[in-house]
Amino acid sequence: MAFENRPLAPHGGLRGLLDALDATPQAVLGVLVAQSGPSYRKPGALLLDADGVRAGALSGGCLDAELEDAACGVLASGRARLVEADTGSVDDALFGNGSGCGGAVRIILLPLPADAPLRAALRALADGAAALRLTLADSGAGMAILGAARWRWDAAGHPMHADVRTSLPPLLIQPPPRALLLGAGPETPALLSMLHALGWWVEVQEHRGRWAPRAAGADRLHALAPGLLPTWTRPPLAALVMTHHFEHDRAHLAALAASAIAHLGVIGPAQRRQALLDALPHDLRERLAPRLCGPVGPRLGDGPEAIALALASALQQWRATHEAAGD
Repeated sequence: MAFENRPLAPHGGLRGLLDALDATPQAVLGVLVAQSGPSYRKPGALLLDADGVRAGALSGGCLDAELEDAACGVLASGRARLVEADTGSVDDALFGNGSGCGGAVRIILLPLPADAPLRAALRALADGAAALRLTLADSGAGMAILGAARWRWDAAGHPMHADVRTSLPPLLIQPPPRALLLGAGPETPALLSMLHALGWWVEVQEHRGRWAPRAAGADRLHALAPGLLPTWTRPPLAALVMTHHFEHDRAHLAALAASAIAHLGVIGPAQRRQALLDALPHDLRERLAPRLCGPVGPRLGDGPEAIALALASALQQWRATHEAAGD
């Protein structure tokens, strides 16, 4: 049995941007398409409306005022705009935003009318299993590809049928990552809050009535016994085994051995991880060993919040490495 739940904390990352997009009928999407030298982040996006930045970030705040002013112009004209900033120039240090980062960025501000194909492409990405390939011209015209689906738009953000020609390299936007927590405990509420803030979709499997309330903030809660796994239209990237019960953890690992989940973790010291593996048949151990880590994350102190921070940081670090390897 599964129950839909409302997360305890606002979403971050791409999930937060998609949430804001659904609630913003007149929006501007700012996409950092190129950067050289030091900058706040690699190519990415943020969402703006008439009141300023709604979600995402392209700078540490030094470019926000300029981008918000430019976005108001895009909303008024209904046409895309190219914004370029060189934070390493002398003029910028004296008369510009004064960030002193030393890098140059190129940002395209795209209008998102109600019929914008890019809106549909981003919504499809939310449930997709592959990255969205985004191609943009300086004019703001663009194309997005996800599997067999294609979306094209002009500089006003409206649908068009012509191909887009540009010298800019395409961007790959990864779908929101998904995690499965097998078991709930004292650290679960804080862990869910942290992972949601980082943009993860998080499911929890907990059959024990005592601990299930700790997972009330999960995106989906499964009341399945250890040894069974939920069914998904899109499987999670990672799973953490964390019932704090040896036999329950062993049963979960036995089920995970047959799954295609790329990254598996089990909480507790290395000796406990090895004891769990030793309690499994040889063929299951062979399937698990390349994907299984434990302990999960660095030792950051005692208590539920410190444990949650260690688990969240380990998942986020693995995610960043995994996505970089796929670029």
